[in-house]
Amino acid sequence: MQTAVDAGMRALLRSPLHRLLSAKLMIVTVVGRKTGRVYANPVGYAESDGALLVGTAAGWRRNLRPGEPVRITWRGRERLADWEVISGEDEIAEPYRIILTQNPTHGRFAGVSLDADGNVDREQLRAALGRGTVVVRLRPRSMR
Repeated sequence: MQTAVDAGMRALLRSPLHRLLSAKLMIVTVVGRKTGRVYANPVGYAESDGALLVGTAAGWRRNLRPGEPVRITWRGRERLADWEVISGEDEIAEPYRIILTQNPTHGRFAGVSLDADGNVDREQLRAALGRGTVVVRLRPRSMR
C-alpha cells in the first residue's frame, strides 16, 4: 500500500500539479550503496534559513554519500543539494521544533510533539532518537 502511495506522490511532485503538495513534500533521490539502485523518496520538510529540514528514521539516509550532493525534486524542479545529518539530542531539538511547527503532521508519524511552551518534548525526542530518527539538513545549491 505504501509503495502505491509513494508512487502517486512521486508522480504528482514531478508534474505540473506539484503545487498541490510541494509546500510540504519533496523527493529525495539516493543511489543504493550496495545495489546501485535509484530510490526516489517522498518526504515532508520544513524551511529554515535557506535550508530544508527533513526528520526521518527511514533507511534512505544511509545511502547519502559523504562529500557528494543529493538530488532533490523541490517545488517542481530537480536540483542538487548539499546535506548534513543531525543526530544529537541537543543539536536536533531546534531543527525538530521548526519541522513540527511548519509540518505538524510529521509529529504524528514520528511520535514527537511540542510541549505547552512550544518546545520539543524531550522525552518523546529521546524515544524517537532511540528508534533511529535524525534530521537531514539540505541546502539546495540554487538557493545559495
